[in-house]
Amino acid sequence: MEEYKRFTVSLPKDLYDKFEAFRNNIGISRSDSIRKAMYTLMASEESITKASGNVVGCIPIIMLHEHFTDKHEKEDSAERSHEINHDDKHHDHEYDSRPIYASVQQTDEILKNDIQHHFYDVITSTLHVHLEFEKCLEIIAVSGPFERVKKLKEALQRLRSIVSIQFFIIDKEF
Repeated sequence: MEEYKRFTVSLPKDLYDKFEAFRNNIGISRSDSIRKAMYTLMASEESITKASGNVVGCIPIIMLHEHFTDKHEKEDSAERSHEINHDDKHHDHEYDSRPIYASVQQTDEILKNDIQHHFYDVITSTLHVHLEFEKCLEIIAVSGPFERVKKLKEALQRLRSIVSIQFFIIDKEF
């Protein structure tokens, strides 16, 4: 008989609620769903560790995105012309340069751009897709030395606003 180990996982409430709804919808136990997620992660990471030389592929990421506001927008929204209208899911304000305080998501967006500039030698293209008002998909096409592409992925996955990051690569000589 196989031995099992018990452990605790801490999750943000909204992620937990989504996970519970998802697993209940497909009729899978909490343990089985965590086990499958772990196997999927290990299988994808294993293929990464076997790659060598020059590779080609993509790094798709889903990031949370928070919109810029300043305190005056909240205080004077009736008087100001650049109010954010969340009901229509679009910005209705001017995009001028002004001092702001950045949130984690906004800081991560700046860091993501900086990371991508540092890895310009292996990034062949990027595609940015707005999925929802506060969630974006970015697909980064890569080509070059495996170690360099792997470092790019590792730098991106440290960003806290990333909800999901994947890594699909194959040897270029394949």
